[in-house]
Amino acid sequence: MPFDALVAVTPRRLVSDALDRLNVTPVSWQELTAHKQAQQQKFGPSFWYRHQMALSIALVLMAPVVGLIVGAIQGFTPNSGTLSITSSFAWMCLVAVVTGTGLVRLRAGSQWEERLVPANFLGGGAIPEPIARVARALHHHVPDAAFIVGELKREEVVLDPYLLIEFGDECVCLGIWENGQVIACTN
Repeated sequence: MPFDALVAVTPRRLVSDALDRLNVTPVSWQELTAHKQAQQQKFGPSFWYRHQMALSIALVLMAPVVGLIVGAIQGFTPNSGTLSITSSFAWMCLVAVVTGTGLVRLRAGSQWEERLVPANFLGGGAIPEPIARVARALHHHVPDAAFIVGELKREEVVLDPYLLIEFGDECVCLGIWENGQVIACTN
């Protein structure tokens, strides 16, 4: 057709092309995966959380056992029944106080969550400057790319974030940090 030359096809900008232009090497997927697994083990559930069903059953079953032990110590005299019931009740109160006050923490494990962040979030100080600088440069070269922050969360606390850039089929890790300290970064 005669007018086909008037329609210009714009070349698709890829993240890998932008990385090459900026002479940047991303954080490897192996390093990110190893880091995620190590952090998941480090911030895993507590012993009490992992065995809470067995612990609950053991604590409840201990009440009559305590009563029997106290009764046996007293030689099962006529007053040992009252003493057994009182000691079992005291044991249950102790269990309630220990679990109610949080002396035994049933800390759940952590899990990784990922969320999209807008490009203007990259300069807010939540992301360390070396990682944010590369992310802003890549955003300039690939403006349609999405930025994803992955966070290791335990309850509501964010423990260990990382930043990904995603565009089309490409996804690249730009950096990992903890408490503002860079653990791994593009170079």
